[in-house]
Amino acid sequence: MVRKELAKQLLVEIGEIYPDAKTELTNWKTPFQFLVCIMLSAQTTDKQVNKVTKKLFEKYPNAKLLSAAKLNDVTNTIGSINYFKTKAKHIVQTAAIIEGNYAGEPPKELVELQKLPGVGYKTANVFLNDLYKSNQGIAVDTHVVRVAMTYGLTKNTNPTKIAHDLEKLYPKRDWYKVNSLFVLYGRYILKAKKRVEEKVVLKENIVL
Repeated sequence: MVRKELAKQLLVEIGEIYPDAKTELTNWKTPFQFLVCIMLSAQTTDKQVNKVTKKLFEKYPNAKLLSAAKLNDVTNTIGSINYFKTKAKHIVQTAAIIEGNYAGEPPKELVELQKLPGVGYKTANVFLNDLYKSNQGIAVDTHVVRVAMTYGLTKNTNPTKIAHDLEKLYPKRDWYKVNSLFVLYGRYILKAKKRVEEKVVLKENIVL
């Protein structure tokens, strides 16, 4: 089976496992808050992000208030997550740009989002695809990397290069599905320590 056919079948079968796949970042109510959640989630569990954002958004529920916040207070508020000092600086800076340049609402264009401090290709595409099914790119994190490499969908190790490999394999209309499905599959089934033993058995018994 050629790589593109394998990729298609893999997405279909993971979709059957997780028919209602959605983000596990749950403590947000607006696009701005969701963007902040994604920025905080790098190298940190969604569960931990959900804990700190409860208090963060009680204090600073929108871009205007967060942009005016004292950095030290924001740092202390999110202090239990990894890289909290850098993330605090980035979310305050990003809030200021969004408030000043976009009337408090994050832009919906990939290029514009990537200009924001702390927002790279992955973060921007998680935001755009989870909220809007935007299909401007595919978001790749550690779980997506593991799934893609295990099934031979890429030979690259750089997340952005892997994203572009996946974008060549999948029709653009399906790009929004890839991250949400691969993340859940990689997180709960194809775990790092047991990825060979636990990987899904495809219906045509493909030998990888």
